[in-house]
Amino acid sequence: MGKDARRMRPTTDIPTAKILGIAAAAGLVPLNSTMIAVALPAIADDFEVSTAAVTTLITLYLVVMLVGQPIAGRITDAFGARKSVLVALVGLAVFSFGAAFAPSFGLLVAARALQAICAATLSPGAQSLLRSIAGPDQQGRVFGILGSVLGTGAALGPVIGGLLVQSFGWQAIFLLNVPIAAMALLTARRSQAPGSVIEDRQAVTVPDERILNRVFVVGFSAQALSTQAQYALLLLTPIVLNARGWEAGPIGIVLSALTIGMIVMGPIGGRAGDDRGRRRPATIGLAIASTGVALLLLAGSSVAPMVLVAGLAVFGVGLGLTTPNLMSAALGSVPASRAGAAAGVLSMSRYVGSIATSLLIAGFVTADADGTRIVLGVSAVCMMLAMLVSRGLPDARPKSASDLGETAELAR
Repeated sequence: MGKDARRMRPTTDIPTAKILGIAAAAGLVPLNSTMIAVALPAIADDFEVSTAAVTTLITLYLVVMLVGQPIAGRITDAFGARKSVLVALVGLAVFSFGAAFAPSFGLLVAARALQAICAATLSPGAQSLLRSIAGPDQQGRVFGILGSVLGTGAALGPVIGGLLVQSFGWQAIFLLNVPIAAMALLTARRSQAPGSVIEDRQAVTVPDERILNRVFVVGFSAQALSTQAQYALLLLTPIVLNARGWEAGPIGIVLSALTIGMIVMGPIGGRAGDDRGRRRPATIGLAIASTGVALLLLAGSSVAPMVLVAGLAVFGVGLGLTTPNLMSAALGSVPASRAGAAAGVLSMSRYVGSIATSLLIAGFVTADADGTRIVLGVSAVCMMLAMLVSRGLPDARPKSASDLGETAELAR
């Protein structure tokens, strides 16, 4: 079949409204990971606990997400992605409401732990559900939207949290989850359940039940390495600017340069992968993002504001091109019956990268931003490794749902 014929292959329409709703549900996970940071001082004052004690609200969440997502992924495969997402959204809303009105710090910690369990279930369930409603040649666009939402949630969490805490108190950061979860719940209820025709056809193309195949390991590794650099920029930027006396509002505006790049380029990068194969746009995106890291590494903590904005924007553009292709390739390399488990393991990569960055910053960066170059140097190495690893992604154009239908017929 020639190139023109392949480009004109019929494909199903993407249910954009459903995808946005499910992506919004998944966006609650990174939002709750970063939004609480600015509320810690207020929580510590209200409950009269130490700074060390109140930071357990962040550490606990990250640990539960890291450990719980692979387990939640297996549960998703057993009970279905749609059901898992529904239960997780209800639980997240209930426990967030409970956290907002917790009468003691101990009960707040308990509610936060239960909230994290629901978030750990939500992440692989949402990814598995998204895979079930799009063919392989559309999944780049679908995961491009998801990547944009996840990046937005992580980057805007501190900004949104700061505004909520300042205006309504720390309780508002938990109450915000309730209406978002309710809207996502309505969308998820109408979403296509697992076991769809698309999923059955996809399963034909995967010959075994392994998750840790070569392509999946490549996607996991590249995502963990690039997430390390992403969180380095997200966490270092406030430190660098705060050392100069900047307020939270202007810092949030600077960080939006990274977010905008990811939002704009996520769907574009996903579409490029759908049309040309996953390897090329992922590798090009990582190369672009590496340029942004290198620029900020050279500048160091004395970086000029405009150079900082430029570096963040370049990184965001590169990561936007990359992320949907890593997710599509990794999840597309496993059979539909293991999609939940694969999504759970893949989601771990983000927390591996973010936890590693947090430890680096805690160990080397001071309040006056000294040590910034050490962390950025590690990030530059991680990005170089990610580029090398990404060469293992598939280069062939993904098959359409109609092609998989023909394959399924032949298999019968």
